Amino acid sequence: MKQTLKYWMAALLFATTAWSGYAQTKNEMDLSGEWAFQTDVMDFRRGSLDVRYCHRLQESIVLPGITDDYKIGYKSPYRHLDRLTRVYEYMGPAWYQREIEIPADWKGKRIFLYFERTHWLSSVYVGKDEVSKIDYISVPHNHELTQWLHPGKKELITFCIDNRYQYDTHKWDHAHSEFTQINWNGVLGEIKLVAVDPVYMDDIQVYPDVKNKSIKVKMAIRNCTENTVKSNLTFRIKGEKYELQKEVPFNTNDSIAYMEEVIALGKDIRLWNEFEPNIYTLECKLTTPSAKQSYIHEKSTTFGMREVGESEDHILINGQPIHLRGTVENAVFPKTGYAPVDDASWERVLRILKEYGMNHMRFHSWCPPAAAFRMADKLGVYLEVEMPMWGKDAQPDEKRWNFFRRELRAILKEYGNHPSFILYCNGNEITGDFNFIEELTATARQLDNRRLFSGSTARTRVKSDQFYITHQTTKGHMAIYEGRPYTNWDKNKELGVGLPIISHESGQRCVYPNFEEIKNFTGPVQARNFEVFRELLDKNHMLDQANDFFRASGALTAIEYKDVIEAQLRTYLKAGFQLLSLNDFTGQGYAPVGILDPFWNSKGLITSEKWREFCAPTVALVRFDKRALYNDEVFKAKAEVYNYGPSALKNAKINWSITNSEGKILKSGKMKSRTIGKDGVFPLDSFNYVLNGIIEPQKLTVHLSVAHVQNSWDIWVYPRPNNQMQSTDKVLYTNVFDEKAKQYLADGKKVVLCPKPSKVKGRKSVFHNHFWNPIMFKWAPMTIGCLIHDELPVFDHFITSYHTDWQWWDILENAKVIEMKDAPAALRPFIQVIDRYDNNEKLGIGFEAKVNKGSLLVLAVDTQKNIKERPATQQLLESIDIYVKSDKFNPQIAVDESYIESFLNK
Repeated sequence: MKQTLKYWMAALLFATTAWSGYAQTKNEMDLSGEWAFQTDVMDFRRGSLDVRYCHRLQESIVLPGITDDYKIGYKSPYRHLDRLTRVYEYMGPAWYQREIEIPADWKGKRIFLYFERTHWLSSVYVGKDEVSKIDYISVPHNHELTQWLHPGKKELITFCIDNRYQYDTHKWDHAHSEFTQINWNGVLGEIKLVAVDPVYMDDIQVYPDVKNKSIKVKMAIRNCTENTVKSNLTFRIKGEKYELQKEVPFNTNDSIAYMEEVIALGKDIRLWNEFEPNIYTLECKLTTPSAKQSYIHEKSTTFGMREVGESEDHILINGQPIHLRGTVENAVFPKTGYAPVDDASWERVLRILKEYGMNHMRFHSWCPPAAAFRMADKLGVYLEVEMPMWGKDAQPDEKRWNFFRRELRAILKEYGNHPSFILYCNGNEITGDFNFIEELTATARQLDNRRLFSGSTARTRVKSDQFYITHQTTKGHMAIYEGRPYTNWDKNKELGVGLPIISHESGQRCVYPNFEEIKNFTGPVQARNFEVFRELLDKNHMLDQANDFFRASGALTAIEYKDVIEAQLRTYLKAGFQLLSLNDFTGQGYAPVGILDPFWNSKGLITSEKWREFCAPTVALVRFDKRALYNDEVFKAKAEVYNYGPSALKNAKINWSITNSEGKILKSGKMKSRTIGKDGVFPLDSFNYVLNGIIEPQKLTVHLSVAHVQNSWDIWVYPRPNNQMQSTDKVLYTNVFDEKAKQYLADGKKVVLCPKPSKVKGRKSVFHNHFWNPIMFKWAPMTIGCLIHDELPVFDHFITSYHTDWQWWDILENAKVIEMKDAPAALRPFIQVIDRYDNNEKLGIGFEAKVNKGSLLVLAVDTQKNIKERPATQQLLESIDIYVKSDKFNPQIAVDESYIESFLNK
């Protein structure tokens, strides 16, 4: 046995808590249930006579729980637009009290009061004395009460939970923010008294050695007897079809001793990774015989056999490169107002994550409870954990800095054995003194080599960084927020900077809110902002379109995320990406950017099966230069495969095909079967399709299957038009609303007005949905996609759905959005742009109306700029041309000439 009393890792192992909360089965008293309770908004009770004379609290509450559960606090009359509304707001001290009989057989033991999760400062009083206080955010609070409790007697135990900000930290971090989980007051999870013998294990840390198939167990053992003790340690390791036991002696006369023991595990031990998440339990039994009294303490922890490393570009698990396909977890739990502490809730969330092909979760500016780590261990999910640190928090402030120094050590101690915990970062987008950030990062690396460390996301790099989450490198901007009208692109030239780079907060494409979700907010927060948005929509006479806006904008976001993720996968020099986010974000203006709602339920935009076609351990990829083509062109594609699956693809069959909208195969081919490697992106062969057999406008689908996976992409093919949009004596095509146009209309004729975008007063037109949300980022044009009225005859010769897809790219990027709030309520544009939900004005690019005796169609699209290189725009004009020259063009809703002139520049 290797035994040492030197203070290795002393800073990690020593913390305010004396017992870090691993499993203990004996000498525990469950304190869940009813407690006396009293609020203290004035923060006066500490200095009042109540404490001095042990006055009893006058109300009651049930723990575990939070004040919101019992409608305690200020009942908010407000409807916040930038977040959900907390129904009962409470921020301040709250007091909890119970008289407890301490078991007589606990005499001579060390006694602790344990809170699994609380928020933020907990102070414990025994009788009239304050005896302990702890202000961790990320780990349990474990108060030693030994010297104040008297076994065999009843004790009045009172504790105060103060959820006010204890330090001047950023108000947006997700450990406290009202934007996501609320700044709750209470105790969650286990609340109990624990008694241990005076010789006990304070801490167990397990360090796997994959190469040598062994573990090093590092322990802190406390000896409160003031005597020399001669103990025996029994280690028992259990796993599936695996068990091993080892005994070693242990002697010390110090009050705290540190020891290390290497345990060989043998050839049958199995590694942990995302595909084989093998978990083992280490049970430790410390037996201390004595002439007067023998002591026994049992403690256990779980671990996995995995090592984390890094290459120049990738994170390594057990020496093998991995690629992180992740989402950002922002503590969005509106059902309860807090992050769950039970296994079942986290197992549900992480199983959904894996159903969508992802293997990674970033905890943005917060650290989850133990249940999240346990379930990530079980399911094979890689976690990145942060402190409650954001923005200005690195600016000089010694009190705040000392809090972060303590918090860092506490996180590594409490959760360090979990194999899923592979990455640690101090916090989000930090500003201030980066010497302090380097201090934290270097300290963490010195304390714990079982994971990789980074100073901050998306800001200044520090010397000790082992990975970096960012949108910018020294070589350029490498974030991917939106797709492109082609797939032959990646971000490799911005990478290769010497350490693994993870793409920061990818995606962020906003979806119009689904007002049907309002009824689901039955917990401590309500979607009153949705009510305001809905009322605005109703005021503007479009409430009947709410679901259509949601569906159309959501369909575009799903389309964008496919392209965003595929570009991430093609970028083979990238270590991974973190989508913001798979589920909606409830704050910062409310950001419904997810394909799942805030409750992790599907929004019906895309199935997990379809999502896994482009987001999974193995994905078929195709590079091509155009999504919209003429029928005299050749579609050219290069096939690739992304494979970070568990093994190479042996003798993989590779097939491609192109089908029409009815599913008929127009052309297909086979590539030579081959063995495809793993842990990379591998080029396959090229294939072409001559399009001259397509004589009508068509949407085609390109399919590629590689081994057991398949993927597909839509393209659009159009014939080249001839003599398009020629005026006649009955139909006038014009880009100005002049006297000639007015005369045509006065005479009962037809006019197609296509003003140049520069001549329209409205907003810029873009293909993409708004970034993040329009309340936080007021960037023009603040629109959320388009609702296409595809059922109308104007689209009879233009293939489209109710939402925009990539064939709309060149149309929308060469258009202008007309602000139509002054148009008749019944007038709905056939290309209807969706406004931001906190404004909800009617917007359009194309509409038709009756003007005087004539019929007018307005299309605010540039019909001249590079028009011969814009097949989709030409086909839309062709469809309009056929439509207006038919009897179907007969608008019924009338507008005045003055309305047309109102949105045109003179």
